[in-house]
Amino acid sequence: MNQKFIGGLLVVDERGIPMEFKYTDPIIPNELQKILYGGSLEVYLKSELIAKTLMKKMEKNPDFIFIRDPELLEVDPRLILISEKKERLEKPLRISEEEAFLPFRGNAIRIVGKLSDEQLEKLMNLLENFDVLEPFQRLDKALDYVCSGE
Repeated sequence: MNQKFIGGLLVVDERGIPMEFKYTDPIIPNELQKILYGGSLEVYLKSELIAKTLMKKMEKNPDFIFIRDPELLEVDPRLILISEKKERLEKPLRISEEEAFLPFRGNAIRIVGKLSDEQLEKLMNLLENFDVLEPFQRLDKALDYVCSGE
């Protein structure tokens, strides 16, 4: 079975209204590419061909660019890995310069990336009023739609 690789970028405002949507054409590696790249094929496709292409095409300059794949952190210093943790957290916890846990919908959200104290404060304010994970669901559905060819 041929595995398809596709990437997308959805920029929303603080109300969740889409401001920009970009995606790559689906990439299906051929047998020779699979042989030549071996175990590095997926990382190469996701970071070099997909993520870097989307970052170059992005027209808006959002305050935060969230990703779910830790392998993409090296692509651009503006990228921030975001993931929900099912742990209760009352107040922010900064682990290091590049990692923090923030209260989010009764649980915690883990942030990894280069964030100043000012950016972290701005992000905490955003989290109080906006579900930052929900746009990922819309992006997934939009990419499924693009791949379906409808």
